[in-house]
Amino acid sequence: MLSFPRRPLRVGLLREAARRARSPWARIAGAAIALSLAVSPGVAFAQASALLDEGKALMKKGKLAEACPKIEESYRLSPRSATLLALATCHEKQGKLATAWSEYIDLSAAARKEGNKRLEADAKARGARLEPRLPRLTVSVPRAAAVEGLEVTLDGAPVDSASWGQARPIDPGEHKVSASAPGRKKWEASVSIKRGERKAVAVPALAKDGSAAPEPAPAEEAPAKEAAAATAAPDKDKSAAGEGKGAAGEGKGAAGGGKGAAGAGKGAAGAGKGAAAPEQAAAGPEEDAQAEEPSEAEEPSEAEEPEASPGASPKHAGSFVLEVGAAGGALIGLIDSGSFGDLSTYSYSYNILPEGELIAPCNDEVCHASFEPAIGPFAGGQAFVGVALSERLHLGARVLGGYRFGGGYLVVGGPSASLRFGRLWLGLTGLVGAVGQDAKVTGVKGEIPSELVDHNYGRTEVGVNAREGSLPETALVETLAFGGSVEVSLVLADLPSSSWTSGALLLSAWPTFMKGLDGFVIAAPVGLGYRFY
Repeated sequence: MLSFPRRPLRVGLLREAARRARSPWARIAGAAIALSLAVSPGVAFAQASALLDEGKALMKKGKLAEACPKIEESYRLSPRSATLLALATCHEKQGKLATAWSEYIDLSAAARKEGNKRLEADAKARGARLEPRLPRLTVSVPRAAAVEGLEVTLDGAPVDSASWGQARPIDPGEHKVSASAPGRKKWEASVSIKRGERKAVAVPALAKDGSAAPEPAPAEEAPAKEAAAATAAPDKDKSAAGEGKGAAGEGKGAAGGGKGAAGAGKGAAGAGKGAAAPEQAAAGPEEDAQAEEPSEAEEPSEAEEPEASPGASPKHAGSFVLEVGAAGGALIGLIDSGSFGDLSTYSYSYNILPEGELIAPCNDEVCHASFEPAIGPFAGGQAFVGVALSERLHLGARVLGGYRFGGGYLVVGGPSASLRFGRLWLGLTGLVGAVGQDAKVTGVKGEIPSELVDHNYGRTEVGVNAREGSLPETALVETLAFGGSVEVSLVLADLPSSSWTSGALLLSAWPTFMKGLDGFVIAAPVGLGYRFY
């Protein structure tokens, strides 16, 4: 069995380590490393705490531009939930809503991991409060503009192709969108966006850049040059021809497109042909330049197309607008007079002479019923069709309709206009249409001719001759009504995009007041709808 001298080797290693440890530089380096490892976390935590205190003090004084960077550096040195909460609060006060919203989301996730349910709920509530006020920017790239190598950036940061056409939260203020591609002219656009605003930028087709360096031509001449070099190998019998070919090689190199035969002559002829090489050298670049320059017919037509406006939006002027939704509320009918069914079964009497009386049959022209007010809930829907005259102004027509529970209906419509203020749409609609209510009948009266009013004690109408119980208890009374409504809509979710689903989810109310031929109609519908634009 083989054995190894382990003990002497171990002793030698120990002696070598002890010798090195006695070196002053080694002792200093070891002490510095140990001190840094022991002290660095404590120093970083102390610095982070000091920066956090300074940042909070500056934030209380309203010096947000100085406070936020200090709190951000504190979080970098020591990432704690309390510091992240202060940082998100500072950014929110500074107006960087999207940044603060993102930090609240991170804070909620961190609090969940820590098991701090109160902080998690607080972070979620703060983020939910900010979300409706977030500006959102959609960067869309049409198919014609999506060339190979296209790079789109927002404020210098790349925009991944997977997020093209999607609305993304962004801080209010000025932003720059740019696009570039190999061999294409760079495009840039500035976008100014406010709180709660929704905008979109469409990247146009980039024009070709004629000043860009042309791609290197295929190396087709390399084999020819190698063949020429092989032919011009050292040959004692043809040294003069070799020199002539060497001169021709120079001429060919200058001409670029010259022919090898121009300098391949023998003896004196070689020199003569060598003199002809400059002419070909002058002609060669012109031919190459003409071959490299694209003709006008080959220029891309998209370069002549006008570029999209940097502030373009899915709600751009001229776009079609459609809104549909369900509505419900209260319908109050104050129609106190009207007709119902067939009144010809009734008659009434009035004096025609001091001693005479006339019994006249009823009809819709001379007899009418009186009704009590009718109040009840109704359910239905509404629709708006129009165009976007601008990003904030929509003009078109609106229709409101519904069924009143207990009997009755409302079907009205007319021209409508809506104006947007942040997340609120306010509008006016002129309405005309039919209204019906099933109300209690209080009686039926007939009209006395005006020339006989004096013979009837000044009365203009008189009750009909109806048997007891012959009048219906309730009846449907209908009337044509004119009026208007006020639109108050809150944007619950704004979803701009380049597809047909681009639009917004609205919670709306349309207080409506209308005048009928006999009486008034008041409606208070509230509904949930989606406006496509």
